[in-house]
Order: sequence, then structure tokens, then C-alpha cells
Amino acid sequence: MFKQFAADLKIAFEQPLPGKSAQALLKPYLKLKPDLDAPPILKPKQGAVLSLIYPKNDTPHLLFIERPIYNGVHSGQIAFPGGKIEKTDLSILDAALRETEEEVGVKKDIVDVIGNLTEVFVLASNFMVYPYVGLLETAPILKLEQKEVANVLEVPLTRFFEPGIIKEKPMKSAMGLTLMAPYYDIEGKFLWGATAMMVSELCAIIQQQKIKFV
Repeated sequence: MFKQFAADLKIAFEQPLPGKSAQALLKPYLKLKPDLDAPPILKPKQGAVLSLIYPKNDTPHLLFIERPIYNGVHSGQIAFPGGKIEKTDLSILDAALRETEEEVGVKKDIVDVIGNLTEVFVLASNFMVYPYVGLLETAPILKLEQKEVANVLEVPLTRFFEPGIIKEKPMKSAMGLTLMAPYYDIEGKFLWGATAMMVSELCAIIQQQKIKFV
């Protein structure tokens, strides 16, 4: 099942991306002005992340990291492995692979990168984040960088298609604004913001191309 899913997903990424419209379902918004879209600040910092998909019991799973609690805008958040693009990185993709290896120990030479998702601007930290999607043939042996990763979540892809998985609640952003935040409820974990928007686009690709994964 996973091999066929992987083959179909590779073909799907040869098609145009669904883009911002697919991400909009999970995009935080102001209740009084839901269509307001904050423009990227001049010269935002650049980051890259990697959405890793691999089989467990022949079922596709997505890997997420849980950030440690610290004094910063992304404290405790659920995210894809990734981080800031450094001057020594050969490309944006190289940055995503490097950060993934540093954070969870997955070496870049075993990752089959099949494409990218649409970039997401994160106003709170002034980052333009470029997401990539990679496949692994088997579940990886993870080695966590304790300073950057408190925990990992290996979530079956099926979870994101279950009824009631998307919820919404008000929350205060790092900018001090109260936002309505759509989120995926992952066993009580709060998956929202840029990462949730990326997952939403990935799910839209799977749905649009009618890819079977169960």
C-alpha cells in the first residue's frame, strides 16, 4: 500500500499546487476582518522545513517535532523539522535537509524529496518559510537534538481526514492580537499556524488527485 501511495504522490507533485486557497482552511484570522492578510515585512528572514512521510505498518505517517518551552514566539509549538537558512547552505532545500538531520537525525541521503508546498509567511517571527515534502522507504531511527526538540509525533495520515479533526479557538498571538485559530486536534496537541496550513495543502493534493492511502 505505501509503495503505491508514494508513487501516486510523486505524480501528484508534478501538477500545479493548490496553493493559498488550500492553506486558507487552517489560516488564523481576525474575527472582525477574516479576509485581512498581513503582507510580508520588507526582507523577511528565510526558513525551510521538511514534511517527512514514511510507513508504519504500511500506513503513511507524518513526522512532527514539538519545540521545547522557552522564551520565544514558537515555544512549545508542533512543527515540521526545519529552521533558518544559513549562508553555508547550498540551497533552500539543502537547508531543510540539514536542519532535519540536525534536529531528528534523519540523514539527507535517504530522503526522496518529491516536491515543495507553497511558502508561508509567519508574521510573528518575520519568516518566509519554504516547505518540502520527502519520502522514506521505512520508518527512521530518530535521534533528537534535545535543545531544539522536546518530543516527536508520528501521526497517521488518515488522522487528518477524520471528521472533527479540525477545530477552532481564540488565542492571543505573539503580536498581542486575539486571533481565531483553526487547528488540528492531534491527541490533545494543538497543531496550528504555518504548519497546519502546510498540512492542509498536502491533504488537498491527496484529495484532488484521489490518492489512496488506506
